Amino acid sequence: MRIIHTMPLIYHPSDLIMFEQCFESLGESDEKFVVIYNQGNLSKSTLEAKLAHYKIPNVILGNGENMGIAQARQKCFEYIWDNFKEVDYISEIHLDMVFPENWYESLTHFLDTTDEPMVSPGILTSCGELQPIGQFIVLPEYKEDMISVLKSFSQEEVRERFVHPVIHKAKALKAIGGYDLQFFKGKQGYEDDSLLLGYFYYMGTRTNWRPKCYLKSWVYHATMAQRMSVPDKHLDFQTNKEGLFLQYGAYGMKHLSHLHQNQAFFDNLLKEFIQ
Repeated sequence: MRIIHTMPLIYHPSDLIMFEQCFESLGESDEKFVVIYNQGNLSKSTLEAKLAHYKIPNVILGNGENMGIAQARQKCFEYIWDNFKEVDYISEIHLDMVFPENWYESLTHFLDTTDEPMVSPGILTSCGELQPIGQFIVLPEYKEDMISVLKSFSQEEVRERFVHPVIHKAKALKAIGGYDLQFFKGKQGYEDDSLLLGYFYYMGTRTNWRPKCYLKSWVYHATMAQRMSVPDKHLDFQTNKEGLFLQYGAYGMKHLSHLHQNQAFFDNLLKEFIQ
């Protein structure tokens, strides 16, 4: 086993189609072992039965409480670090995704042959946008057609951009410690930025590192499909924004604007936190 997938999972009845498409497509890959942090609305036995239907080997953590994305991801990472010390790669996947067969293979090959600590595929969003190339298409209605479209966009190109899903070199992720939970008390928001800054310093500022998408692989990701339904989400985002600033300070925010190639992000944060 070279790669283990991780997923914080909250299930609502309206998520049934997403659930079926996600795990049915993941189950068609050779490497499909997933560590799930169960954050609500399904018992462990029910979730195990559903995953067995799609022949997904799994470990289920959590007691059904929504601890938050960073907290759930970190528990998954720590479980893998403790129990699968020799695994090469750890992915972060979401329920609102559809995966072509063995979607990770070209990405892990990219990591095998470069010094990069992590990499993302290209993604097709629910509005038909192909990120990071900025093109739009008519979104296919059926999963099989969507997978065919995703495969058709495969190309030997690397773009500087970060999207989910993301695959980490397990050793690099452990070296930066994953998510530092003392700074992320909200259930969601800015946790990805924390990892990006961790990798930026891990790679060394002299390398001018930025996250990358390898467009040999494409995945469907509805993006924010469940996040926006969480109550008081604006409070969680604000809490984590403050935590990110506390963790890395103004200089870190300057580097984050470099990573996102968005100077306005840095300028707005300074106005908010430095009076």
